[in-house]
Amino acid sequence: MRREELRNRSPHWRTLLEARWRARLEEVTELSLAYHIAAEGSEDKDEARRVLHRAVVARQGLAETEEALRRLAAGDFGRCERCGAGIPATSLLAAPESRYCPRCAAASAPSRLGETPELTLGMTPSHP
Repeated sequence: MRREELRNRSPHWRTLLEARWRARLEEVTELSLAYHIAAEGSEDKDEARRVLHRAVVARQGLAETEEALRRLAAGDFGRCERCGAGIPATSLLAAPESRYCPRCAAASAPSRLGETPELTLGMTPSHP
């Protein structure tokens, strides 16, 4: 997304990210409370572990949203952290916390079973 386009829509992105931040904070809080209840009052330790895992994932999402808000304030929102290209608005609308353009995101995505990222992309491996 171009810089002037982002500047013009900055209040929109801030509003969207702040709403996501509030929702994620509420989720983290609820899951943290649920974990403590499950860990203290239940014989089912597997349930406590499941809730803890969900709380950790939710906290990571909250951190990603906080980082997106930081990038917005710094003027870096909507730019790929790897190559500097603009991230398409459609990608940001789907996932406003996006840090990478689709090309760089695909290049760093986990590979299929037994394949290295270089092989998945049709490149020659950089190691022997």
